[in-house]
Amino acid sequence: MKIKFLIMFIFASFYNITHADDHVEIGGMAAMQCQIADGADMDDVMKVLAEWDEYGDDNFSEPFSAWIMTPVYMSTTDFDLDFVFLGFAETLASVGKAEDEFRKGGDRIGAKWERVTNCSGMSLNLNVEGRTPKTEWVEGATGYTMIQSCSFKDGKSVDDLPANDKIWNKYLDDSGFEGGYWRWWPETGSPTETNYDYLVAVSFSSVEEYGASRDNRLKAMMDGSRPEEVHECNTPRLYESTNIRLNLAE
Repeated sequence: MKIKFLIMFIFASFYNITHADDHVEIGGMAAMQCQIADGADMDDVMKVLAEWDEYGDDNFSEPFSAWIMTPVYMSTTDFDLDFVFLGFAETLASVGKAEDEFRKGGDRIGAKWERVTNCSGMSLNLNVEGRTPKTEWVEGATGYTMIQSCSFKDGKSVDDLPANDKIWNKYLDDSGFEGGYWRWWPETGSPTETNYDYLVAVSFSSVEEYGASRDNRLKAMMDGSRPEEVHECNTPRLYESTNIRLNLAE
């Protein structure tokens, strides 16, 4: 089946996670899951994306950044894809503005894209940062991202996230983890049915670091030092994430 991105309806109480003393980073995200067309390869895809990036330099009036994610550890029986495109901006309006600006003059690039890819639709999503990574984003850099589909435990809700994030950030700081984590909440274009509430994405600098995090997780569970989680998540997937455009808001 096709990968499902962010399917839970965003209810009004979601915004209760922003408190006077705690600033929560909420941005817009566009997600598109794709296969490579017959006769093409990933190099062909990246060539088109390079043209798209150049077009953005000349035509995007607001900051817009993007990454391509390719599977490292993923079951093809669950997910039928070759790569995922993720685009980020300050707001959903900013994501939509970039789409408008591409539609005004990017027909030639769009036609090339359709020749080398077979994509199963695009969705808007809210990107909510739970932990800021310790290292700066680097243009063109490659990292790794773990993704899990998660649902709130019984009796837990978005109101429990701020306090739980504080506990987890301290735990991760004490363990020396320098990556960040985000929750991706569904918006326009997301599938209408799913069996989870949101996706959690966690960044890593290497596959080794990711593996070490799983070792540490098991150790903490066995010795009882792992903090409580407000959600339950399914088996994680790991992707290589390559930056293809970096233009961040100041």
